Amino acid sequence: MCVATELTEKVKEFQRRTGEETLLVVVEDDDQRICGVHNVGYDPAIGLIVDGRQPSVLWYQQLQAFRPLQEPPAVLH
Repeated sequence: MCVATELTEKVKEFQRRTGEETLLVVVEDDDQRICGVHNVGYDPAIGLIVDGRQPSVLWYQQLQAFRPLQEPPAVLH
């Protein structure tokens, strides 16, 4: 699975479980160095939304890995 698809699925699951619009993620390069911290959301009509905007093709090309900084609750009430 490509990283962009994995990120999209993670964001959609986070939105579904928490009701939050965005997931805070750390984007890393090949050497696991932090490239940036971003608020990533998903809109069915637009797709991924990074920091309030549609990501560029270059952003997708540079996306090597990500790590969520937030987790949905393990038990829903």
